[in-house]
Amino acid sequence: MTTQKNSGFRKIILSCAIVVIGVLMVFHQSLFSLFTKAELEAKIEPNSIIMPAAYKVYGNETALDGKYGLFKMLLTNNGKTAARNVNVTFEIPGYIEETNLKKVPLILPGQSILVNCFPKFKEDIVEKRTASREVVNININGLNIKEQTESFPIEIKGRNEYVYTQIPVDEILSPAELIDNADLLGCFVTPEDPIIKYFTQQIQEKILKGESASVMNSEQEAVRFLGGIYDATYLSHMVYSGTSGVPTEIGDATTVVQSIRLPREVVTGKTGLCIELSVLYASVLMNAGLDPIIYLIPGHAYPGFRMNGNFYAIEATGIGGEGMKGGRSSAAQAFEVGMKQLQEFMQYAQMGDERYQIIDIRETVKNGVSAMELKDDTFLRGKVDEIARSFESGGMAYSQPQSGFAEMGTNTGAGNATGNQQNNRGNSPSTPSGYKNYKGKVSFSYPSSWASNPTQMPEMVGYFSNANYDTYAEVYEFRNTSSPQQALGMIRQYMNQLGGDMQFSLAGQTNGFQVFNGQSYFSGNSLQWVAAFKPVSAGVAGVIVGKTVGYGNPSQTVIENILNSIH
Repeated sequence: MTTQKNSGFRKIILSCAIVVIGVLMVFHQSLFSLFTKAELEAKIEPNSIIMPAAYKVYGNETALDGKYGLFKMLLTNNGKTAARNVNVTFEIPGYIEETNLKKVPLILPGQSILVNCFPKFKEDIVEKRTASREVVNININGLNIKEQTESFPIEIKGRNEYVYTQIPVDEILSPAELIDNADLLGCFVTPEDPIIKYFTQQIQEKILKGESASVMNSEQEAVRFLGGIYDATYLSHMVYSGTSGVPTEIGDATTVVQSIRLPREVVTGKTGLCIELSVLYASVLMNAGLDPIIYLIPGHAYPGFRMNGNFYAIEATGIGGEGMKGGRSSAAQAFEVGMKQLQEFMQYAQMGDERYQIIDIRETVKNGVSAMELKDDTFLRGKVDEIARSFESGGMAYSQPQSGFAEMGTNTGAGNATGNQQNNRGNSPSTPSGYKNYKGKVSFSYPSSWASNPTQMPEMVGYFSNANYDTYAEVYEFRNTSSPQQALGMIRQYMNQLGGDMQFSLAGQTNGFQVFNGQSYFSGNSLQWVAAFKPVSAGVAGVIVGKTVGYGNPSQTVIENILNSIH
């Protein structure tokens, strides 16, 4: 009996001993972790430049896939014990007070933790007018680590400074990297700026005479609105202020950083570079509900919009000034140049030339790009009032709705170069001297000296040209075809079968006709043309008037006479 009691007693003693040893071991590990320091290594990838215009982007971790944070830091535990209760803070003295960035309960030996910093700058950073060198301080502390302080310099630009790329110039390897910050142009597009909203209102009331209700769903009206912006800059005597623009080639460091006037400053200062005019147009177009586009090409930028999958462009610098040759252009002429540039743009872009980039402003907004917020200004409103008085002196190409066709290559639904030529299509127009008439489902006049030639496809019912075949008019009638676009698609399909090709885009509408600009390629020749098609009974009918590019110099008057006679 005594032996059994002793055995039980020993078991109790042994169990207690095991518990005590376990407690001591845990306590020892806790003491070890408290008094043995973990070794953290910090590797920092900083953003060396901050643009105040993009302050909202820097603070948004979802904007542009988090590309524009202040810094990334990789914390690695190189010690033999876990780092506990690690806390990371940062500050930019004078701009951002010390802010908690990340708390990590445990970093095991050999483990790495990524810390991203998306700084929340105050709104007043957009009042910063000059660049300055600042410092970013990072503090790392914890329960059992040696407190660390890391710092790196940063340059905070003035609000007007735009940096095309933050990649060091000597590290740029491709044209795309030369304008790596292209999406941030959207930060300078300010459709909600009270001054831009007021300027847009003046354009709508005094130049477009309030007729802009359908601007968001009619390509013709949208083009007319685009011309109205041009008229506003032209009539206010705004000037294109120089040739400084988009970087042209790798190694070109002269324009990597550029001072850009804000749209309100372009309006009230009545001057702008190509990129500044493009940003102004984008601001006004977006305020009107359109989808603005900025086209970037080597050394230049120009504005436009997209609607129903079609792209439009205008050469905003046609208002003239320093660096411009040939004086000032009308709105129709500027639109013609813009559309020709757009054709070239698409050709280079399709070939994969990275220097040709489309900046779709609404798309950048969807991706997190936000414009800076600007306050109303009574003085600037007064400047806009002064400018608006010049609008009342008489608009130009787009000040009144025009129904006549414009010059080759322009948006023909918007007007003509002078705004004086009234179209009488549909009212039995008189035949110009030296012309004879074609009459059918569509009718028009063409030079008496032109010959009638054999047609080239079943739906072509008439083909007329001059003796050199470099200027021509083609007449088409399609049965069981529902739209002009479908008719042109059938012509393109026919040309493809013969080894050619064609491109076209809707340019407007007038008197029941849909108007298209286009270009064809066949047997080594390039043909530029304007088409006017309309629905008729049981199908679609229309006329294509064109010229061969690079062959002679066909009279533009002849082309205009034909186009203006179609009814």
